Amino acid sequence: MHDLQTNEVRILGAHLDLMMQELVQIKRLVIGLGYRDEQRAENAWDELMAASKQISKEWKGTSATEEIRSQRDKQW
Repeated sequence: MHDLQTNEVRILGAHLDLMMQELVQIKRLVIGLGYRDEQRAENAWDELMAASKQISKEWKGTSATEEIRSQRDKQW
């Protein structure tokens, strides 16, 4: 009987070790996904800022400041 319990404890320990390894792998995967999302967001922001600068350079209409001022003064 004692040997049976000892064997069951070993089997349970082995299963727990496997579960811990899997949890570590899942954690690494989740952290990696978070990092990729962060990178994607940062790249999108950088691209938006670059596009904004390019648009501002080529803009021929009223400036954003003038547009806001006219809306506040309701000059339209």
